[in-house]
Amino acid sequence: MPVKNFKFQLFLISLLTLVSCSKETSVEERVVFWKSELYRIIPAGTPKEEALDKLKEIDSEAFINLLSGNISSKLENLEGNEVPCKDWVLMATTEIQDNAVIKHSISSTERCL
Repeated sequence: MPVKNFKFQLFLISLLTLVSCSKETSVEERVVFWKSELYRIIPAGTPKEEALDKLKEIDSEAFINLLSGNISSKLENLEGNEVPCKDWVLMATTEIQDNAVIKHSISSTERCL
């Protein structure tokens, strides 16, 4: 009987670990902030090179993806306050069509121990 109880406890600990590494409210708030901020400083229609220059002010390593033509940039790291997640990385993809910005999308990736 103790072995079954131990397995159940391990299952619960594993489940709690996965849930604790889910997106926090602060991550979602920052995603909303950055989407708004990017549209404010780099509105749709901004020329590609101008958009890249502005994104390099946020992320000096922002680059144009040679396959898609879109611009990728890292916006910020957010520290996690739960074990096992160390932090979240917010990334932006600025979509380009006809050498101008058409839209921004933000993604968050958790980095766990």
